[in-house]
Amino acid sequence: MGSSPIDRTILESGAVYRLFFFFSFGAEIFLDERFGWRLQIGAFLLFCLKIERRRGVMRAAGLFLLTMMFFFPLRMVQAAIPPSELYVAAGLVSMASYSEELNLLTRQWLIKSGWHFDSNETINRAADGRFHLVSRRLADGNGFYLLAFPGTERLKDAEIDLRVGRVPFGGKTPEEFRAMAASGVRDASRPLVHQGFNDYTQTALFHQALPAFGGRTAGEVMAEELRAHPAEVLYLTGHSLGGAAATLAAARLADMGVRPEQLQVITFGAPAVGNEAFARAYEKRMQLTRITMEGDPVQGVLQTLSGGAFVQYGNRVSWKPNRNTERFAHEMVVYLDQAIRSDQEARPESGAKPLLLGSRPAELDGGILAAPARFDLDAHIREDQPYMERAVRDMLKLSYQPIVFAAADAGNMRELRRQAAASGCAYILTQRYQAVRIRQEKYNFRVSLEESLYDVRGNLLTMQVLSTTARNLTPLEGTAYLQMKAAEQRDAHLKQAAAGAEEQAQR
Repeated sequence: MGSSPIDRTILESGAVYRLFFFFSFGAEIFLDERFGWRLQIGAFLLFCLKIERRRGVMRAAGLFLLTMMFFFPLRMVQAAIPPSELYVAAGLVSMASYSEELNLLTRQWLIKSGWHFDSNETINRAADGRFHLVSRRLADGNGFYLLAFPGTERLKDAEIDLRVGRVPFGGKTPEEFRAMAASGVRDASRPLVHQGFNDYTQTALFHQALPAFGGRTAGEVMAEELRAHPAEVLYLTGHSLGGAAATLAAARLADMGVRPEQLQVITFGAPAVGNEAFARAYEKRMQLTRITMEGDPVQGVLQTLSGGAFVQYGNRVSWKPNRNTERFAHEMVVYLDQAIRSDQEARPESGAKPLLLGSRPAELDGGILAAPARFDLDAHIREDQPYMERAVRDMLKLSYQPIVFAAADAGNMRELRRQAAASGCAYILTQRYQAVRIRQEKYNFRVSLEESLYDVRGNLLTMQVLSTTARNLTPLEGTAYLQMKAAEQRDAHLKQAAAGAEEQAQR
């Protein structure tokens, strides 16, 4: 269960699909498994007719970061990171773990900002198991690692979601994990978990033997590293199906001897993964934060329909969607939108530089004077403007050094040139954002950016006009997206201008 265009098709394709899914789930739990599976097959066929299979490109990178973990211990001081910043970082990585174009662009932006992605895919008959081991080196020399799992974006993932039978959960090695799940013993007094979620996690982390690590699986390598360095912390995250996999992965690592304080799990809209016995057995063996959205049916569907066969646990953080939005509450873009807003509200703009989201800005000879960004927004989303303004400023500060923000009354080029000269800036940046509601479309906006870059004398260096729609993201995220896209042309011209100035100075 996840969020990508395919996932939204699964969950928004209409009452027919949901009715088949819910009824087939109930049939398997309360009636006969064969009857339930017949209905699931029917639902799956409807799904196949509704969507086109899209396989994202997954880079099998040889698990480079697993090697790096041995040479660069994490030494992560988790208390130094505010929860709101953790949630944004986990949300961005969860968003980037999907394989659609927008998600890959988010991944590229994170990589440009200093994050490293090591992606792995294992395919077998049970599941298309994928994970991303994501890391970055912080300014204080410490490392930060996030193990992220994508949610539903393939047909095999949808099949995983529908595989709702419960299997025993336990063991201390991959072989014991498989044997326990295959035993078929369904004693409600012992931990039982969702079969599909277990198959996904087992395939992703505990199936493929890695010759470079003595034939051990990725999960075994991670467990050994964490046991050998008890001060290290591994964050696990994911949205929906990805969140379920992150929870089960943490439980597996706990069974392999990793301490509870080393396993920090942050999930978005994740369904329950196990029964009451599972929840009680593992609730103190990891630090689980479940972020839920009001109106999101997925995080509660299994326990609602199973009559207690599945239960949730962990620290619940409940959010409400921005009142300006009409998007389906389960979408990852809705969670990320709220994470950004919550972080802005919790972190003063004049406060300390963010630890996780900070990057090494490009050093500019003379710097940039940024004029106050102008916004012309549809009345429906006008209340978003302060968040958009903050997002634009934050992204510019993370990109360039030095950067100076012009006074709010700098309304003409003459005044901007004066302020640029007084601040020692070599460049002037002006931006105008516009968001217009698209007719005959429910909650969709055309978000555009007009940007101009000048030298301090007022000569135009480059101008660009970019636009996107809010079909696959929120208007706030659309603003950030345009800022990210504009940086490509802007950076090229800044580099060209700097090279020209250097060449002229050498004459």
